[in-house]
Amino acid sequence: MVAGLASETEFILYFVLGTAGSLLPDMDADNSAPVQFVFSLSSILLAFSTMFFFSTLFPTVLELVVIWIATYLCFRWIIFALFTRLTTHRGIFHSIPASLFFGFLTSAISYHFFHLASLQAWLNGLFVCFGYLLHLILDELYSVNVFGMRTKRSLGTALKFHSKASPPATIYMYLALVAAFMATPTVTPLARLAKDTQIYHQIQQKFMPQETWFLPIKEINVKQSEDTILGLSAT
Repeated sequence: MVAGLASETEFILYFVLGTAGSLLPDMDADNSAPVQFVFSLSSILLAFSTMFFFSTLFPTVLELVVIWIATYLCFRWIIFALFTRLTTHRGIFHSIPASLFFGFLTSAISYHFFHLASLQAWLNGLFVCFGYLLHLILDELYSVNVFGMRTKRSLGTALKFHSKASPPATIYMYLALVAAFMATPTVTPLARLAKDTQIYHQIQQKFMPQETWFLPIKEINVKQSEDTILGLSAT
């Protein structure tokens, strides 16, 4: 917002995307709240999308209801069961390539399905990726007992580039990562933004008060004091 790159509405959107990204690494925990929420929400969205897709071919209400229910049950229970069986907690989803994959996927979906501009789509993906990485970093920091000078067994299982327990899952993740990147919009607007020194200068100028803190409030108080003095003098 300080750099003039986001409105208030977009600011809230980025906050939500970053929060969602911070929940995604726990998708491989079968009974975790994030994975239950993600699959439930995804099942509902997919069910409506499928129903709308077939709405012209099957125009009656009962047919569309059957399509909605069948799609929801298939994705929510069958696909979810396969996902939980194929994944393990702190597996490949707890990794840096997974954070990049979901960032690229968000950018691709924002651009192709929501028809956002390339820069907007990339910013959406970046916030998801940042939230994802923040989760991994905090997990690694939690694995270190600074005061006891000890480490937990979970050290090194969050912020990693591959899964030792499942090499095939690592290969599939990197293949998905490449595919998601190929679907992203052009990176030129984002690269141009990163090279714009004026933005960094503007952020630096507005990062903290240049003269004194809460200057407008002090100016208002001074003005009120002056008005009071003038009023007393006139009296």
